[in-house]
Amino acid sequence: MADPTRSAWFNRMTATGLTVSGDPAPVGVPSVIEAMQSVANWEVQPVAEVPLSHPEALQEVDRQWYTQATHNGLFGEGNSFLLSISGSGSSAFGWVVVKWVPGAELAPRLARAEEGLDFVAMSMDGRVVCAVTEEEYEYWIVVQHLR
Repeated sequence: MADPTRSAWFNRMTATGLTVSGDPAPVGVPSVIEAMQSVANWEVQPVAEVPLSHPEALQEVDRQWYTQATHNGLFGEGNSFLLSISGSGSSAFGWVVVKWVPGAELAPRLARAEEGLDFVAMSMDGRVVCAVTEEEYEYWIVVQHLR
């Protein structure tokens, strides 16, 4: 029998409209935990902020995230990148290889009232992290260049 937590997590990811490839993450890239630590510490400053009170906050988060992801080289060959989403046990699932599809909706599909909105994406070579975190009054889009 399939793990219901993993199944629900996978369903949330596919609901975004991204293509989930099923390929394994490349060997040697930083772990989900390492990527999260790079964007979630007191020294980190966002490259963009969207107020929680913004009437179309989640759509604006998507626009800002996509702009930063594109500008900073997140997308690899075939628009592939690594993704991890927040939720119970998610760090144990590791990276999932996904492909960007025009019209995908990450923030509106991943936001959950009980958990907020947090996800982290990494380039296939492990050099770029582009994440969204929900803070007290705004969503932060954070970019880090690793290595």
